[in-house]
Amino acid sequence: MTHTQTTRSADGLVNVASGLGGQKSKRSSNQFVFDTLNDWGSLDAAYQTNWIARCIVDVPAQDMTREWRRVKSDGAEEIAALEQQLCIPQVVEEAIAWSRLYGGAGILMLTGQDLSKPLNLNRVKKGSLERVIVFDRWDMSPQTLNTWDVLAINYLLPEFYTIRGGNQQIHWSHFARFNGEKLPKRWLAVTQGFGDSVLRKCIEDVMDMVASKDGIAELMQEANIDVINRQGLSDELASDQDEAIVKRYEAFSLMKSNIQMALLDGDETLTRNTLNLSGVAPILETFITWISGAARMPVTKIFGTSAKGMNATGEGDMNNYYDMIRSEQKSKIELGLRTLDEVLVRSALGNFPDSFDYVWNPLSQPDSLETAQANLLTQQMNQGYLDGGVVMKSQVQRELQAGETYQFEDEQIEELEELESANMFEELTEIGEDVEQENAGFVDAWVKENG
Repeated sequence: MTHTQTTRSADGLVNVASGLGGQKSKRSSNQFVFDTLNDWGSLDAAYQTNWIARCIVDVPAQDMTREWRRVKSDGAEEIAALEQQLCIPQVVEEAIAWSRLYGGAGILMLTGQDLSKPLNLNRVKKGSLERVIVFDRWDMSPQTLNTWDVLAINYLLPEFYTIRGGNQQIHWSHFARFNGEKLPKRWLAVTQGFGDSVLRKCIEDVMDMVASKDGIAELMQEANIDVINRQGLSDELASDQDEAIVKRYEAFSLMKSNIQMALLDGDETLTRNTLNLSGVAPILETFITWISGAARMPVTKIFGTSAKGMNATGEGDMNNYYDMIRSEQKSKIELGLRTLDEVLVRSALGNFPDSFDYVWNPLSQPDSLETAQANLLTQQMNQGYLDGGVVMKSQVQRELQAGETYQFEDEQIEELEELESANMFEELTEIGEDVEQENAGFVDAWVKENG
């Protein structure tokens, strides 16, 4: 009989005497295993039935689009009007939510072009974008995954999609795709080019939390148990008197409920045992912290509880959360939004200006005191620039108008700019005349002195 012994290499701490890091170490059998990426049924059930799962999916999507963006280019008002008409912030929010739940979603852009052919941006004219429709990744059935053209934009992505329940082929360029969590490229074939679900990584922790809460609720039903000592009970049970005993104590329980009084015979004694639940709260708090870390969300956002501890305001947690939201906006939303903007901006303006750009509006809203303090600092800064001659009054008015702090008539600002320009010209002229006079006086003095 041949015995084959496998050796385990380790680059960590090994202790032969205790077995640490060796063959008999329990930790040596630990390993990560791949999980199922396409179990959309479990994700559906969790999202439908559990409020924690719904918060993990919906709340960040709402925060990413809540304050939306400010377009910085020519035609910004026309672009904003079309966004409002087509409900673009709400549409993008839905796409982000499905990408967080399922790992991906797409926004179908209906421009009147043939959906089975590539989208031609040169044919997108003003008013071409008629409608946008959101589909999650399981509504979009991929056709012909591109695994051969490495240089193509849709490498490892489908060439066509068909919508669930239909048979029309739709070219990939008509979709603005929003992906979930990133995956290695070797897994993209499994997910049809989409990412991973945010909820999938948290779902076991959510189930543990719910199971613990349900178990504690069951224990609460038996927190207080009445125990009655009765002499000769074993003999009575042996003589088939169990039915009479059950009726006796059913009557006891009924009388205690009705008249709030326990009536016992002389040979019976009542003892109330209370279940100790003092260690339950720390367990739940640990689960709450664990879920918050898995979801990358503050406890306040998921569970609505305030920060604990001395001088704890939760401000640091919210700042970290808003930093994460801003990172998600730039790294994930903007990729899909850029595709949508190529059609949206052309449909609003008839062209795509080279100066097109936008900034995300602040996520946190300052209170009245913070706003007043910021305005005071801005006022002091502008006054210092005015006193130092760095800026002119018209420039301050332009800034106040752009920030919608005050509204000025454009003609009024233009008149002020012309007046300031004229005054500046006069000042420069006077300075020039003074310099000429000084130079002339210097020359006369030098000639007189040197003959």
